[in-house]
Amino acid sequence: MMRSLRYTIGMMLLLQQANAQVAGYTPPTGYYAFSLELSGGVVSVSPSGRLAVARAQFGGGATITVYDRIRPEGRQVVATISDSRWQFFGGLAWRDENTLLFTENGDLDTVLEWRLDAGVRTLAPEGSVPNAADLYLLGNQVLAVGADGPNANKLYRIADGVAAVVVSGYGNGYAAGVSLRNGWLYLGDTNDPLFAGNPGQVLRYEPMFDASGNLIGANLVEALSLAGGGGSGLATFTFDSEGDLIASTGRTLTQLRNATATPFGTFSGGFPFPGSLAYFGTRFEPFEGDGLLIVDGSFTEVGGLFAVAPVPEPGTLGIVVAGLLAFYTAHARRRKSE
Repeated sequence: MMRSLRYTIGMMLLLQQANAQVAGYTPPTGYYAFSLELSGGVVSVSPSGRLAVARAQFGGGATITVYDRIRPEGRQVVATISDSRWQFFGGLAWRDENTLLFTENGDLDTVLEWRLDAGVRTLAPEGSVPNAADLYLLGNQVLAVGADGPNANKLYRIADGVAAVVVSGYGNGYAAGVSLRNGWLYLGDTNDPLFAGNPGQVLRYEPMFDASGNLIGANLVEALSLAGGGGSGLATFTFDSEGDLIASTGRTLTQLRNATATPFGTFSGGFPFPGSLAYFGTRFEPFEGDGLLIVDGSFTEVGGLFAVAPVPEPGTLGIVVAGLLAFYTAHARRRKSE
Protein backbone atom coordinates (compact mmCIF):
# COMPACT_ATOMS: atom_id res chain seq x y z
CA MET A 1 0.00 0.00 0.00
CA MET A 2 2.73 2.48 0.98
CA ARG A 3 4.66 1.65 -2.20
CA SER A 4 1.56 2.46 -4.24
CA LEU A 5 1.08 5.70 -2.30
CA ARG A 6 4.68 6.74 -2.87
CA TYR A 7 4.30 5.96 -6.57
CA THR A 8 1.14 8.10 -6.83
CA ILE A 9 2.71 11.04 -5.01
CA GLY A 10 5.83 10.72 -7.13
CA MET A 11 3.77 10.78 -10.30
CA MET A 12 1.96 13.92 -9.08
CA LEU A 13 5.28 15.65 -8.48
CA LEU A 14 6.59 14.58 -11.87
CA LEU A 15 3.46 15.87 -13.56
CA GLN A 16 3.80 19.17 -11.71
CA GLN A 17 7.41 19.47 -12.83
CA ALA A 18 6.51 18.53 -16.41
CA ASN A 19 3.98 21.35 -16.49
CA ALA A 20 6.45 23.81 -14.98
CA GLN A 21 7.76 25.05 -18.29
CA VAL A 22 7.29 25.15 -22.03
CA ALA A 23 10.14 24.17 -24.32
CA GLY A 24 12.41 27.16 -24.81
CA TYR A 25 11.51 29.11 -21.63
CA THR A 26 12.44 28.50 -18.00
CA PRO A 27 10.20 30.40 -15.55
CA PRO A 28 11.42 31.89 -12.26
CA THR A 29 11.01 29.99 -8.99
CA GLY A 30 7.39 29.91 -7.87
CA TYR A 31 5.95 30.11 -11.38
CA TYR A 32 5.17 27.70 -14.21
CA ALA A 33 4.49 28.20 -17.91
CA PHE A 34 2.06 26.56 -20.32
CA SER A 35 1.38 26.84 -24.02
CA LEU A 36 -1.72 28.66 -25.23
CA GLU A 37 -1.62 26.54 -28.40
CA LEU A 38 -1.87 29.62 -30.61
CA SER A 39 0.47 31.30 -33.05
CA GLY A 40 1.86 34.58 -31.81
CA GLY A 41 1.12 38.24 -32.40
CA VAL A 42 0.31 41.41 -30.50
CA VAL A 43 -1.89 40.43 -27.55
CA SER A 44 -4.38 42.10 -25.22
CA VAL A 45 -6.86 40.79 -22.62
CA SER A 46 -10.25 42.34 -21.81
CA PRO A 47 -11.44 42.86 -18.20
CA SER A 48 -13.52 39.66 -18.44
CA GLY A 49 -10.67 37.59 -19.87
CA ARG A 50 -11.29 37.71 -23.61
CA LEU A 51 -8.02 37.28 -25.53
CA ALA A 52 -7.29 39.31 -28.66
CA VAL A 53 -4.39 38.44 -30.97
CA ALA A 54 -3.32 40.68 -33.88
CA ARG A 55 -1.19 38.79 -36.41
CA ALA A 56 0.90 40.55 -39.04
CA GLN A 57 0.94 39.67 -42.72
CA PHE A 58 3.60 41.13 -45.01
CA GLY A 59 1.99 42.52 -48.14
CA GLY A 60 -1.46 42.89 -46.58
CA GLY A 61 -4.26 40.77 -45.17
CA ALA A 62 -3.21 40.88 -41.49
CA THR A 63 -5.86 39.66 -39.05
CA ILE A 64 -7.18 40.26 -35.54
CA THR A 65 -8.93 37.39 -33.76
CA VAL A 66 -10.86 37.53 -30.49
CA TYR A 67 -11.16 34.40 -28.32
CA ASP A 68 -13.60 33.92 -25.46
CA ARG A 69 -10.87 32.91 -22.98
CA ILE A 70 -7.13 32.70 -22.47
CA ARG A 71 -6.60 29.03 -21.64
CA PRO A 72 -6.85 26.56 -24.52
CA GLU A 73 -9.40 24.22 -22.87
CA GLY A 74 -12.76 24.80 -24.55
CA ARG A 75 -11.66 28.07 -26.15
CA GLN A 76 -13.84 29.46 -28.95
CA VAL A 77 -13.40 32.22 -31.54
CA VAL A 78 -15.70 35.18 -30.86
CA ALA A 79 -14.84 37.21 -33.96
CA THR A 80 -12.09 37.74 -36.51
CA ILE A 81 -11.38 40.53 -38.98
CA SER A 82 -8.90 41.16 -41.77
CA ASP A 83 -8.09 43.89 -44.28
CA SER A 84 -5.93 43.85 -47.39
CA ARG A 85 -4.35 47.17 -46.32
CA TRP A 86 -3.17 45.89 -42.94
CA GLN A 87 0.38 44.56 -42.69
CA PHE A 88 1.86 45.18 -39.25
CA PHE A 89 0.31 45.92 -35.87
CA GLY A 90 2.12 47.88 -33.18
CA GLY A 91 -0.34 48.07 -30.28
CA LEU A 92 -3.63 46.54 -29.17
CA ALA A 93 -5.91 47.53 -26.29
CA TRP A 94 -9.51 47.00 -25.16
CA ARG A 95 -11.84 49.97 -24.78
CA ASP A 96 -14.62 47.71 -23.49
CA GLU A 97 -15.69 44.08 -23.87
CA ASN A 98 -16.72 44.60 -27.49
CA THR A 99 -14.31 47.28 -28.69
CA LEU A 100 -10.62 47.02 -29.59
CA LEU A 101 -8.13 49.79 -30.38
CA PHE A 102 -5.08 49.05 -32.48
CA THR A 103 -2.28 50.68 -34.45
CA GLU A 104 -1.28 49.71 -37.99
CA ASN A 105 2.20 50.74 -39.14
CA GLY A 106 2.60 49.01 -42.49
CA ASP A 107 0.89 51.58 -44.73
CA LEU A 108 -1.72 53.34 -42.61
CA ASP A 109 0.35 54.71 -39.66
CA THR A 110 -2.66 55.50 -37.54
CA VAL A 111 -4.90 54.28 -34.72
CA LEU A 112 -8.08 52.36 -35.50
CA GLU A 113 -11.07 51.14 -33.52
CA TRP A 114 -12.88 47.86 -34.09
CA ARG A 115 -16.33 47.47 -32.62
CA LEU A 116 -17.01 43.77 -32.92
CA ASP A 117 -20.64 44.44 -33.88
CA ALA A 118 -20.11 47.49 -36.07
CA GLY A 119 -16.82 47.29 -37.98
CA VAL A 120 -13.65 49.41 -38.08
CA ARG A 121 -13.05 53.16 -38.16
CA THR A 122 -9.90 55.29 -38.03
CA LEU A 123 -9.43 57.57 -35.02
CA ALA A 124 -6.92 59.90 -36.70
CA PRO A 125 -5.96 60.61 -40.31
CA GLU A 126 -3.87 57.98 -42.06
CA GLY A 127 -0.19 58.84 -41.80
CA SER A 128 -0.69 61.04 -38.71
CA VAL A 129 1.15 58.60 -36.40
CA PRO A 130 4.31 57.51 -38.27
CA ASN A 131 5.80 54.22 -37.07
CA ALA A 132 2.76 53.70 -34.84
CA ALA A 133 3.60 51.27 -32.04
CA ASP A 134 2.17 50.62 -28.57
CA LEU A 135 -0.93 52.37 -27.32
CA TYR A 136 -2.70 53.05 -24.03
CA LEU A 137 -6.28 54.09 -23.30
CA LEU A 138 -6.64 57.06 -20.94
CA GLY A 139 -10.36 57.73 -20.57
CA ASN A 140 -11.54 59.06 -23.92
CA GLN A 141 -7.96 59.80 -24.93
CA VAL A 142 -5.76 57.31 -26.75
CA LEU A 143 -2.00 57.54 -26.23
CA ALA A 144 0.02 56.10 -29.09
CA VAL A 145 3.78 55.72 -29.48
CA GLY A 146 5.62 56.72 -32.64
CA ALA A 147 8.86 54.69 -32.77
CA ASP A 148 10.87 57.10 -34.91
CA GLY A 149 14.28 56.21 -33.49
CA PRO A 150 17.05 57.73 -31.35
CA ASN A 151 16.10 61.12 -29.86
CA ALA A 152 13.15 61.28 -32.26
CA ASN A 153 10.44 59.09 -30.68
CA LYS A 154 7.07 60.68 -29.98
CA LEU A 155 4.02 60.12 -27.82
CA TYR A 156 0.74 61.16 -29.43
CA ARG A 157 -2.58 61.99 -27.85
CA ILE A 158 -5.44 60.99 -30.14
CA ALA A 159 -8.79 62.66 -29.45
CA ASP A 160 -11.56 64.19 -31.58
CA GLY A 161 -9.99 62.86 -34.76
CA VAL A 162 -6.64 64.60 -34.19
CA ALA A 163 -3.20 63.17 -33.30
CA ALA A 164 -1.22 65.71 -31.26
CA VAL A 165 2.37 65.22 -30.02
CA VAL A 166 2.58 65.48 -26.22
CA VAL A 167 6.12 64.10 -25.65
CA SER A 168 8.80 64.37 -28.33
CA GLY A 169 12.45 63.53 -28.92
CA TYR A 170 12.83 60.89 -26.23
CA GLY A 171 14.86 57.68 -26.09
CA ASN A 172 18.38 56.62 -27.04
CA GLY A 173 16.94 53.82 -29.19
CA TYR A 174 13.42 53.06 -30.40
CA ALA A 175 10.23 53.66 -28.42
CA ALA A 176 8.73 50.50 -26.91
CA GLY A 177 5.75 50.57 -24.57
CA VAL A 178 3.54 53.14 -22.84
CA SER A 179 1.50 53.03 -19.62
CA LEU A 180 0.26 55.13 -16.72
CA ARG A 181 0.56 53.75 -13.19
CA ASN A 182 0.03 55.43 -9.81
CA GLY A 183 0.06 58.88 -11.37
CA TRP A 184 3.25 58.35 -13.38
CA LEU A 185 3.68 58.04 -17.13
CA TYR A 186 6.05 55.28 -18.29
CA LEU A 187 7.64 55.16 -21.74
CA GLY A 188 9.94 52.39 -22.93
CA ASP A 189 13.20 52.83 -24.82
CA THR A 190 15.19 50.03 -26.45
CA ASN A 191 18.32 52.05 -25.55
CA ASP A 192 20.05 50.05 -28.26
CA PRO A 193 19.89 51.86 -31.63
CA LEU A 194 22.46 49.57 -33.26
CA PHE A 195 20.98 46.36 -31.76
CA ALA A 196 24.34 45.61 -30.18
CA GLY A 197 23.02 43.94 -27.03
CA ASN A 198 22.65 46.98 -24.76
CA PRO A 199 20.02 46.74 -21.98
CA GLY A 200 16.77 48.63 -22.44
CA GLN A 201 15.32 51.25 -20.11
CA VAL A 202 11.97 52.61 -18.99
CA LEU A 203 11.56 56.37 -18.64
CA ARG A 204 9.35 57.65 -15.81
CA TYR A 205 7.60 60.97 -16.36
CA GLU A 206 5.37 63.29 -14.38
CA PRO A 207 2.38 63.84 -16.69
CA MET A 208 0.82 67.28 -17.18
CA PHE A 209 -2.91 67.77 -17.77
CA ASP A 210 -5.03 70.76 -18.67
CA ALA A 211 -8.18 71.79 -16.79
CA SER A 212 -10.24 69.31 -18.82
CA GLY A 213 -7.98 66.38 -17.95
CA ASN A 214 -6.29 66.22 -21.33
CA LEU A 215 -2.66 65.10 -21.37
CA ILE A 216 -0.63 68.03 -22.71
CA GLY A 217 2.94 67.07 -21.83
CA ALA A 218 5.24 65.34 -19.35
CA ASN A 219 8.45 66.03 -17.41
CA LEU A 220 11.14 63.34 -17.25
CA VAL A 221 11.81 62.21 -13.68
CA GLU A 222 14.22 59.31 -14.08
CA ALA A 223 15.47 56.58 -16.40
CA LEU A 224 15.06 53.07 -14.97
CA SER A 225 17.64 50.66 -16.33
CA LEU A 226 16.66 47.08 -17.15
CA ALA A 227 20.30 45.90 -17.08
CA GLY A 228 19.71 43.81 -13.95
CA GLY A 229 17.38 41.58 -15.92
CA GLY A 230 20.26 40.19 -17.92
CA GLY A 231 18.62 40.84 -21.27
CA SER A 232 19.00 43.39 -24.04
CA GLY A 233 16.84 46.03 -25.63
CA LEU A 234 13.11 46.19 -24.98
CA ALA A 235 10.10 45.12 -27.05
CA THR A 236 7.33 46.27 -24.69
CA PHE A 237 6.24 46.09 -21.06
CA THR A 238 3.18 45.62 -18.88
CA PHE A 239 2.28 45.92 -15.20
CA ASP A 240 1.01 43.07 -13.03
CA SER A 241 -1.62 43.43 -10.30
CA GLU A 242 1.03 44.27 -7.68
CA GLY A 243 2.37 47.16 -9.73
CA ASP A 244 5.55 45.39 -10.82
CA LEU A 245 6.67 46.18 -14.35
CA ILE A 246 7.50 43.19 -16.56
CA ALA A 247 9.38 43.81 -19.80
CA SER A 248 10.17 41.64 -22.80
CA THR A 249 13.93 41.84 -23.30
CA GLY A 250 16.35 39.80 -25.38
CA ARG A 251 16.95 36.31 -23.89
CA THR A 252 14.86 37.11 -20.80
CA LEU A 253 11.78 38.65 -19.36
CA THR A 254 12.74 41.38 -16.89
CA GLN A 255 10.86 42.35 -13.74
CA LEU A 256 11.24 45.89 -12.42
CA ARG A 257 10.22 46.16 -8.77
CA ASN A 258 10.98 49.29 -6.75
CA ALA A 259 13.39 50.43 -9.48
CA THR A 260 15.37 47.16 -9.22
CA ALA A 261 15.54 44.96 -12.32
CA THR A 262 15.86 41.17 -12.06
CA PRO A 263 15.38 38.31 -14.55
CA PHE A 264 11.86 36.90 -14.76
CA GLY A 265 12.61 33.68 -16.58
CA THR A 266 15.04 33.01 -19.40
CA PHE A 267 14.83 31.79 -23.00
CA SER A 268 17.10 29.22 -24.59
CA GLY A 269 18.38 29.08 -28.16
CA GLY A 270 20.22 31.57 -30.34
CA PHE A 271 19.23 35.23 -29.97
CA PRO A 272 15.66 34.74 -28.67
CA PHE A 273 13.52 37.86 -28.26
CA PRO A 274 10.01 37.75 -26.74
CA GLY A 275 7.48 40.20 -28.12
CA SER A 276 4.08 41.41 -26.95
CA LEU A 277 2.94 41.03 -23.32
CA ALA A 278 -0.43 41.19 -21.58
CA TYR A 279 -1.51 40.61 -17.98
CA PHE A 280 -4.76 39.35 -16.48
CA GLY A 281 -5.66 38.58 -12.86
CA THR A 282 -5.69 39.93 -9.33
CA ARG A 283 -2.55 38.40 -7.76
CA PHE A 284 0.81 37.47 -9.22
CA GLU A 285 3.21 36.43 -6.50
CA PRO A 286 5.29 33.21 -6.29
CA PHE A 287 3.11 30.28 -5.15
CA GLU A 288 0.18 32.65 -4.78
CA GLY A 289 -2.44 34.11 -7.07
CA ASP A 290 -4.58 33.70 -10.16
CA GLY A 291 -2.60 36.05 -12.41
CA LEU A 292 -1.54 35.17 -15.94
CA LEU A 293 1.22 36.84 -17.91
CA ILE A 294 0.68 36.23 -21.63
CA VAL A 295 3.85 36.26 -23.72
CA ASP A 296 4.38 36.24 -27.47
CA GLY A 297 7.23 33.78 -27.92
CA SER A 298 7.16 33.79 -31.74
CA PHE A 299 10.78 34.92 -31.97
CA THR A 300 12.01 32.40 -29.41
CA GLU A 301 12.22 28.60 -29.36
CA VAL A 302 8.75 28.54 -27.80
CA GLY A 303 7.39 29.50 -31.20
CA GLY A 304 3.99 30.91 -30.17
CA LEU A 305 1.88 32.28 -27.34
CA PHE A 306 2.34 30.99 -23.81
CA ALA A 307 1.36 32.06 -20.30
CA VAL A 308 3.24 32.31 -17.01
CA ALA A 309 1.32 31.73 -13.76
CA PRO A 310 2.12 31.29 -10.06
CA VAL A 311 2.66 27.68 -9.02
CA PRO A 312 -0.20 26.59 -6.68
CA GLU A 313 0.71 27.02 -3.03
CA PRO A 314 2.69 24.11 -1.54
CA GLY A 315 -0.16 23.64 0.90
CA THR A 316 -2.46 22.73 -1.97
CA LEU A 317 -0.32 19.74 -2.87
CA GLY A 318 -0.10 18.90 0.82
CA ILE A 319 -3.88 18.73 1.09
CA VAL A 320 -4.03 16.38 -1.89
CA VAL A 321 -1.28 14.18 -0.46
CA ALA A 322 -2.99 14.13 2.96
CA GLY A 323 -6.22 13.10 1.29
CA LEU A 324 -4.49 10.30 -0.58
CA LEU A 325 -2.80 9.14 2.62
CA ALA A 326 -6.11 9.10 4.49
CA PHE A 327 -7.74 7.17 1.65
CA TYR A 328 -5.01 4.52 1.49
CA THR A 329 -4.94 4.19 5.28
CA ALA A 330 -8.68 3.69 5.49
CA HIS A 331 -8.53 1.26 2.56
CA ALA A 332 -5.79 -0.76 4.25
CA ARG A 333 -7.74 -0.94 7.55
CA ARG A 334 -10.82 -2.18 5.74
CA ARG A 335 -8.83 -4.91 4.05
CA LYS A 336 -7.31 -6.02 7.37
CA SER A 337 -10.73 -6.19 9.00
CA GLU A 338 -12.18 -8.34 6.21
